[in-house]
Amino acid sequence: MNTTWQINHNVLSSKIDEEAILMSIEAESYFGLDPVGSRIWELLSNQPATTNDLVEILMKEYDVDKATCSTQVQQFIDEMISKNLIQKIAVLAS
Repeated sequence: MNTTWQINHNVLSSKIDEEAILMSIEAESYFGLDPVGSRIWELLSNQPATTNDLVEILMKEYDVDKATCSTQVQQFIDEMISKNLIQKIAVLAS
């Protein structure tokens, strides 16, 4: 939960309505994000953030408990890592 994430510099993004559209230059692929995924992307676009930071912000913005939010944020991060759209920049000690 203390890993800090940032957007991969080879990814371009644009927001259409409430959804982010991503283009990976490296993979030459497009990806669409739902509104919550788009919000996480927006937060990471502003500055690198830890998993815990993302969970805390989303819990304030959405009606969701911590366990559910943590699981869903981690699933999003795992998917973005698998597509090389975000990258780890640090792991902070607990």
